[in-house]
Amino acid sequence: MGQRLVCCRSARAYRNEDDDQGIIEDLTKTKNEINGTVFYSTNQTFFSLQLAYADLDDAESMLDSTSSQLEYEADPSESTNGIAATGGRKDIVSTGIFQTQLEGTKVAKVQDRPNGFPGHLTKEQLEICLSFRQWLKEQSDENPIYSDMVYYYSVEEEAYAICRYLRARKFNLKDTQELVESLADVWKEGQKHGFYPTAAEALGGGSHESAFLTQFPLIMNGLTRNGCPLLYFPVKYMSIEGIECVCPMDTISKYMWHVAAHKSGNIVAKAKEKDPSRFVRLQFVALVDLDGLSISTMRRAMGEMEGCMAVLNAFPEILFSVCITNMPRFFAASWPLIRAFMDESTASKFELYSNPVEGKKRMVEFVDKNELASDFGGNGPTTLEMASMNEDNSHKKISRQITKLLTKKLLKSHVDMTFKLERGEAASVRIYSRVSDANQAHAVLSNSNKSEEWTIDLKRNKKEEAAKSFHRDFKTTL
Repeated sequence: MGQRLVCCRSARAYRNEDDDQGIIEDLTKTKNEINGTVFYSTNQTFFSLQLAYADLDDAESMLDSTSSQLEYEADPSESTNGIAATGGRKDIVSTGIFQTQLEGTKVAKVQDRPNGFPGHLTKEQLEICLSFRQWLKEQSDENPIYSDMVYYYSVEEEAYAICRYLRARKFNLKDTQELVESLADVWKEGQKHGFYPTAAEALGGGSHESAFLTQFPLIMNGLTRNGCPLLYFPVKYMSIEGIECVCPMDTISKYMWHVAAHKSGNIVAKAKEKDPSRFVRLQFVALVDLDGLSISTMRRAMGEMEGCMAVLNAFPEILFSVCITNMPRFFAASWPLIRAFMDESTASKFELYSNPVEGKKRMVEFVDKNELASDFGGNGPTTLEMASMNEDNSHKKISRQITKLLTKKLLKSHVDMTFKLERGEAASVRIYSRVSDANQAHAVLSNSNKSEEWTIDLKRNKKEEAAKSFHRDFKTTL
């Protein structure tokens, strides 16, 4: 009943109550071969290695900080990269300036699908914008949350915020007011948690975002040609078992709050800072590859997908487009049911392609091929490489990440894996687990010639709840 990993710095393992699962993550700095062996009484383990280039002294200090680097809490009163954590705009412009923004007396910023954007409004739409704005002011005493919702993104000019909500209801004032009222309760639920300012707060339990993204690959990285933040979702990398090892399934909707409320706005703010002359839209494009999707996975994930759509619906018109490729027949048959959980405006943004060639061709129209992820038909990094380029890697020392979910068959006492460290790499391993204490599982780390070996006991302490995931950090000079 143990688990062995050879020559790592720290390990992560995630496991299921029924299936004994685990994940290991590693940062390293020695040239060596790593063998991982897991001894269990039941089923699965997941290894995730993060590798970094550093001097040995630097690597040691980096590894010492691994377990604590995500434990900070964002002050909800502070603005981070242009995003107010709790929402609510404080810089409402004068009516004259607002009307100037709506009319777009300067060059109109939106050229792709411009209808309903400032600079492209009809006279009637202008009047409706002013009426909606006045209604928000009138509601400010009794229902201040309405303004918090509409003006949430501080990187979004007021005119664009007003138009975003009105576009969601085709500039019907009454319908837009009802939309705002209907979203208030959902918004309050997210607001109670500050919309999870950091990935660590969304995932909970000290889980690293990079490990989570290898199992639920919802990866935001880069911009489209028309200035939209870009979101990837390669389904072939998704593992329900792996997700449950890292965190509870209901964490997915919490992470979606983080993506929609903070990550997307942060990307817009950083892009504007990098190139103030470029217009960046507060709408994102999602590229989805359904290759590898099974009926069982879709059924098991359906509940959480509903939760994610509820979060997205709380941000009207936040989607510019969703391009889905490699659509299997059963997904096409299920689409009417999936679509039922979306409002009409959101559902209209989906483009579905069963032919992967046509789907990838469309994706290149959205994104410059040199920037598009290579597993989506471009020349950029893979999406899993992008997964390591997140807030877990704020020190910029992680150079690569290796992950693998291992399944131990019932007739075997252990499972193992082997991987190599390149010259100049240092390793750290964290083990996340959901194993039952009764299984007495443990991990063993050793170098390739087994001259050094350490054992990690995978048993909960008194503060860790039964059946919930937990983690252990391990550092070694292997």
